[in-house]
Amino acid sequence: TPGTPSDPALTMNPDGTINVPANTPAGTYTYPYTICEKTNPSNCDNAVATVTVTPPVIDAVNDTYAGNGYTGFTTPTVLANDSLNGAVVNPADINLTPGTPSDPALTMNPDGTINVPANTPAGTYTYPYTICEKTNPSNCDNAVATVTVTPPVIDAVNDTYAGNGYTGFTTPTVLANDSLNGAVVNPADINLTPGTPSDPALTMNPDGTINVAPNTPAGTYTYPYTICEKTNPSNCDNAVATVTVTPPVIDAVDDTYAGNGYTGFTTPTVLGNDSLNGAVVNPADINLTPGTPSDPALTMNPDGT
Repeated sequence: TPGTPSDPALTMNPDGTINVPANTPAGTYTYPYTICEKTNPSNCDNAVATVTVTPPVIDAVNDTYAGNGYTGFTTPTVLANDSLNGAVVNPADINLTPGTPSDPALTMNPDGTINVPANTPAGTYTYPYTICEKTNPSNCDNAVATVTVTPPVIDAVNDTYAGNGYTGFTTPTVLANDSLNGAVVNPADINLTPGTPSDPALTMNPDGTINVAPNTPAGTYTYPYTICEKTNPSNCDNAVATVTVTPPVIDAVDDTYAGNGYTGFTTPTVLGNDSLNGAVVNPADINLTPGTPSDPALTMNPDGT
C-alpha cells in the first residue's frame, strides 16, 4: 500500500516501482509504503523509499565569431553549441542572462545572437553570458563569446592626370577611384593626408583635387597621398597621383612687309600674328630670338620690329 509521497508528482506502481516524471526538480523525495501478509492481513510493516533526483548536466561552451565592423553584423546564437542533458539546448528549457560586454556597443538579443553595430572599431571583444535550467534555476553554466571585428578593406589607387601648364588647372579628386569596403570612399569616412609633391607648384586641396599653378613648366610630376579610415586610424593605404603638365601650343606665323628702301623703314612687330595658347603672344611670355637675315643690313629689334 503506497503512502503519501513528499511530492505528488511521484507515483508508485502496483509492482512497487516509482515513476519520477520528466522535468521533476532536483531534490530528495520520500515515498512511504506498507506491506501486509495476505494470509494474516494484520501482519504488516512500513518502510520509506528515498528518491534523489539529480539535475541534468548543463554546458555553456565558449563561442568565437568574426565580422566586418564597417557594415556591422549579427552573430549566430551563442546557444548553438550549448547543451542540456547531452543535447543542444532548447531555448524554452533555459534562461539566458547576458553579462557585461567589453564594449557597450555590442548587445545580446533574447535568442542569443549578438548585434555588432556599423562603424564598430576593429578589435577583439568579449561577451560573457549564463544559461540556467528553468526547472532547476540554480543549475547554471557560464561561457564567453569572443567577437573579432575586422576593418574594411581600404584601397587607394594611383591616378593619372594631364593639363595645360600655361593656364594652370585643377585635377579631379584623387578619391574618385579609391574604395572603402568595396565602394567608392565617402570623404566623411576617411582622412586624406597629402605627401610631398615633386614640385611645390602643385598643391592638394582637402577634397583631393590638385591645383597646378599657371605657368608651371611642362613635365611629369608626382603627388603621393595617404587615406586612412576614421573609425580605424591605422587602416590606411597609399597611392600616387601622376600629373603630366603639357606646354601650350605656340605658333609663329610668317610675315610679309614692304617699304621704301631709299628712306628705310621699320616694320610692325613680327609678333603681331603669332600666338601662344590660342591667343596673340604676350611679349612678356616668350623669348624672341632673331635668326640670320638674308642681308645683314636688316636688323630685328627686341620688340620684333
